[in-house]
Amino acid sequence: MKLKNLLEGVDILSSSADLTKDIADIKIDSRLVAEGDAFICLSGATCDGHDYAADALKAGAAVIIAEKPINCGCGVVIVKDTRIAYSLMSQNYFHNPAKSLKLVSVVGTNGKTSTAHILEAILSFSGIRTGIIGTLGHSFMGEREEALLTTPDPYKFNELLRSMVDRGAEVVVSEVSAHAIYLKKLYGLTCDIAIFTNLTQDHLDFFQTFEDYAETKLSYFTPENVNMGVVNMDDEWGRKLIAAAKIPIVSYGLETPSDVFAIDVRPNMDGVSFILNIFDEILDISSPLYGYFNVYNLMSAITAARLLSVGADTILRAVKRIKEVEGRFNIIKSPKGMVIIDYAHTPDGLKNLLNSARIITKGQLITVFGCGGNRDKFKRPLMGKIAAEYSDYIVITSDNPRFEEPMQIMKDIEQGINGFSRYKMIVNRADAIAYAMQEMMEGDTVVVAGKGAEKYIEIAGEKRRYSDYDVVYRRGGKRE
Repeated sequence: MKLKNLLEGVDILSSSADLTKDIADIKIDSRLVAEGDAFICLSGATCDGHDYAADALKAGAAVIIAEKPINCGCGVVIVKDTRIAYSLMSQNYFHNPAKSLKLVSVVGTNGKTSTAHILEAILSFSGIRTGIIGTLGHSFMGEREEALLTTPDPYKFNELLRSMVDRGAEVVVSEVSAHAIYLKKLYGLTCDIAIFTNLTQDHLDFFQTFEDYAETKLSYFTPENVNMGVVNMDDEWGRKLIAAAKIPIVSYGLETPSDVFAIDVRPNMDGVSFILNIFDEILDISSPLYGYFNVYNLMSAITAARLLSVGADTILRAVKRIKEVEGRFNIIKSPKGMVIIDYAHTPDGLKNLLNSARIITKGQLITVFGCGGNRDKFKRPLMGKIAAEYSDYIVITSDNPRFEEPMQIMKDIEQGINGFSRYKMIVNRADAIAYAMQEMMEGDTVVVAGKGAEKYIEIAGEKRRYSDYDVVYRRGGKRE
């Protein structure tokens, strides 16, 4: 592709490059540069891409995209923001695939993955060729690729869109993380519908304050990024978003007057049922998904599907057939009771999980959980407090300790239990789950929180093969 075409839309401050030059590819890692590539200098928390421009040149880079002058033997294009340039150049390189489909974004602290998969299931059931990009992987037409990030970097994101468009995709549903918004990964892309699920504490290792984190999430809902929002009216930050919105908004909720609302919510062992009023249509919803939190996920997904012209009858039939989302409130039968595996790793996520588990538990509720290392430390005692409020017994354990000492993380959690005496600390996660299942009595429930569908545990920079499911299955657990 010609450099001038690759740079279309980019704010160029100055250039010494030949804009008619053919560019082979785009790279942001100097170690991956090949002959004829464009190297973009991105600045991050741990390194500055400008420091590696010389390495990129030695590897054969044809042009350097930078934010400041670089003395080198090839053309340099100085731009206002290399992250914005990276996003726009990635779109141009793959011939702007987003313009050939409808894009739906899902933004929020909790519920992004479930909401995205529910919406994808409804749209696919209706006959719309739908792709999905998110935490559990990227998939289209039965083909699935593992995900390294919730929201891929611009190059990968647009490469996925191009692949899906070329195979006939009509809609792509994407989870959008706060990091992706902050790093401008989707800059220049305007989604047709953006869903806001909720906003609670998370990622304070990256964002200096909760307010910074919240404002980053809300900053996505602008006319440049979103044509229409579907927003949770029961969430405090959702209400703030609606009050300040400069885009059309459809609100949904259970407790606050909303455009779309549910009544007569009936959670039970078979899932959840409720009456939904959506644009004055009354739908009697019945779904095999569990818990009040899934009522919100269902409401937002159904609203987005309706805005995409999926009929009410089709929606009713689709939600009855929705399969559980991997790693989200997955129930496994054990010889004595049941085990619930869930990804909940935030205070609010753990609260919703345990509250829903309590509803369907006949005996004691035993909670096994930990917190990730080198991440938000402030949520650890908060999650300890929540576990103590909702559980009959707690097993505190390890969860991706990374470069921290697992026992110190566990002690941080322990500070929040405030005199709750029925708990045990077991560093080895597999041993912790085995212990909890051994202690089960008839009718008890063991909740294993934090990792969900993850297939590894990260210790000292090494991702070791591990699965909560494997541990439960080895102890006699079986899925129905």
